[in-house]
Amino acid sequence: MSPIDIIILPSYKGSTLRGGFGYALKRVVCAIRDKECPDCLLKEKCVYSYVFETPPPSDTKIMRKYKSAPHPFVIEPSPERQRVYKSGDEIHFGLILIGRAIDYLPYFIYTFDELGRIGIGKGTAELAASFAAEFGCGEWGFWQGCSMTE
Repeated sequence: MSPIDIIILPSYKGSTLRGGFGYALKRVVCAIRDKECPDCLLKEKCVYSYVFETPPPSDTKIMRKYKSAPHPFVIEPSPERQRVYKSGDEIHFGLILIGRAIDYLPYFIYTFDELGRIGIGKGTAELAASFAAEFGCGEWGFWQGCSMTE
């Protein structure tokens, strides 16, 4: 991601990226915006609910005492400590999808694109989103918006 204008981020960007992603994902996929996820009748099939309100499997024996399971994704912020980003700078991070979350890859891509339009950090400048994705096979593909080119 690259800011279109100057933005200021914390030195550890993980919380900012995760929070911004969660806000943008809910905006992108939520059909019933005036309900909380636990009360929503669509929660069993909802991408947001699966990603952020991750229910344990219904037939689980190990996690039956828990209301939620670990989230099926990890955002890995770059270890760089840079705080001020200007137009042309790049903000790097990794994204790991686990289990069924892999099926939702297009939602993740579209949501990060939307996060670019919403903006993050002090100044909430827009970000131009482009993506480089490494797949299990180790091949690289480049994502621009939502279409893959090689």
